[in-house]
Amino acid sequence: MRKEIAALCLITALVLPAPSAFADSTPSPSPTPQIETYKDRMDRFKKEREAFENTLKDRATKMRLINSDFKKAVDKAISDAKTALVSANTPAQKSAISTTRQSAIAAAIAARENAIAALGALPTPPAPPMRDERSAKEKKGEKEKEKQKR
Repeated sequence: MRKEIAALCLITALVLPAPSAFADSTPSPSPTPQIETYKDRMDRFKKEREAFENTLKDRATKMRLINSDFKKAVDKAISDAKTALVSANTPAQKSAISTTRQSAIAAAIAARENAIAALGALPTPPAPPMRDERSAKEKKGEKEKEKQKR
């Protein structure tokens, strides 16, 4: 009897295909895209707004450095001109010192403008999500119900 049961199990194992050995010929349905809720859109907006604010802070820090470098260059040009004017005797020397000071300031302005241009345009802020009409109507209905209860 044991041999018959063992033989029967062996035959059924060989005849019946194993379910994991063969793939289903029909493809499984792809997951349907879920409708994005207002809460999901608001969470994404908050993340985008935080990234936007961090970008603005980074840009402000870079602008402070650019303006600081600009001020240092202008102050140095003015300081050098004042030092040179002390030893200048003729109007031609004074004029040359003034021209040198103006050209140094112009170079500092050009360097500042190039640095600001390298920063690029200001980033655009993210747009807040729009509420669904349905959820807005539901809230309006809830408010009316609360008023009626009072």
